[in-house]
Amino acid sequence: MERNKRKKIPQVALLLDSCHETSRGMMRGVFKYVRLYGPWGLNIVTGGAFEQKLPDFRFWKGSGIIANVYSRAMAQAIAAARLPTIIFDLNDEWQEAWYAMSHACQVQCDSTATGELAADHLLQKEFINFAFVGEISGLNWSRWRKESFVKRLAEAGFSCHIYPDPLPAQRKWELDRKQMIRWLRSLPKPIAIFVAHDARARQLLDACLVADIHVPYEASVLSVDNDPLICETCIPSLSSIRLDVEAAGYAAAELLDKRMFGTAKSRVLKETVTYPPLEIVSRLSTQAIHVNDKLVIKALEFIRINAGLNIRVSDVATHVDVSPRWLAKRFACVLNRSVIDEIKRVRMETILRLVTQTEEPFDQIARKCGFSNENYLRNLFKREQKQTMSECRSCFQDSLRNMPAHHELGGLHENLNEK
Repeated sequence: MERNKRKKIPQVALLLDSCHETSRGMMRGVFKYVRLYGPWGLNIVTGGAFEQKLPDFRFWKGSGIIANVYSRAMAQAIAAARLPTIIFDLNDEWQEAWYAMSHACQVQCDSTATGELAADHLLQKEFINFAFVGEISGLNWSRWRKESFVKRLAEAGFSCHIYPDPLPAQRKWELDRKQMIRWLRSLPKPIAIFVAHDARARQLLDACLVADIHVPYEASVLSVDNDPLICETCIPSLSSIRLDVEAAGYAAAELLDKRMFGTAKSRVLKETVTYPPLEIVSRLSTQAIHVNDKLVIKALEFIRINAGLNIRVSDVATHVDVSPRWLAKRFACVLNRSVIDEIKRVRMETILRLVTQTEEPFDQIARKCGFSNENYLRNLFKREQKQTMSECRSCFQDSLRNMPAHHELGGLHENLNEK
């Protein structure tokens, strides 16, 4: 990029919700660009969306703004500042209110590609029933995800149940929850549900719990953002699409640099840069087990929540109040495998997770998973995984070290519209 010489360090207001993982990822992308091409003086307000505001212009001599617009007051303040500005994911209201008349640039999620990725992933799991739940206010990026999801399903010959956007007076979760529970109960099962973002998916999982709809057996749930504070604390853990938010932040900083110090032409170009979805991070909410039998579902849930313990078939049968023989027949009919095979499978998943994702000594893992003899676990692990626990842990750590940085800018697309 051709840049003019600087006479002073640029002062940039970074107005992003630091309580949200997506915004924190964008900040990391901005910080990377500043480390490479700075220095910049960054004015950052830590806190939530509605705590963000521009610095006092009596004391702050600003050079530019990178922001997410959270309110009408913020939009008006940014417009009044008349500084080079980069905005993330503008919703309809701000598009119409002032963006079309401004010189600001946008960095926007490729929501069309995100919806297509979700559809392809759920189609691969061989569902025949699908549904979509959008952002509660029906924002544009939520609509675009819905439209591309529905279109891709239609191309594959499937329809999609759409949860209706609540009226403004019903957007409080206490009111919306009742409507969502009724809607969930009316859906055919098993069903794959795509949700516009993680926070809304947490609400959906809560509604499924109240509606006595078991995830992932009767409903499979996939979301967007991959916020670990949400996804890892949901019950069950939430599968989600990871977006390249660090690339978004990097691109925003690069655009702002051009606006502040580029050529005369680059300062008036109105640009929109899109950032892509990276991958689907699979967790329990999309585990591919399609079951309608309530007794088998109850048994599977018991096995899952006791995965780290040495439970027996008789324990499962007692929990669901049937004989072990009757339970075995139901399992064979519904899942085409035995109860003991399911217990062993889930238990090994737990052991594998402890081996690869913790530094716990193997004797402690053995005790936690109900093995009185560590050597027995070592032999079992090697027979099942075709490698020792030490080799498995080492391979996993090596793969993490060799993983490419996801915030590289390959895959970014620019749409240049000269005003």
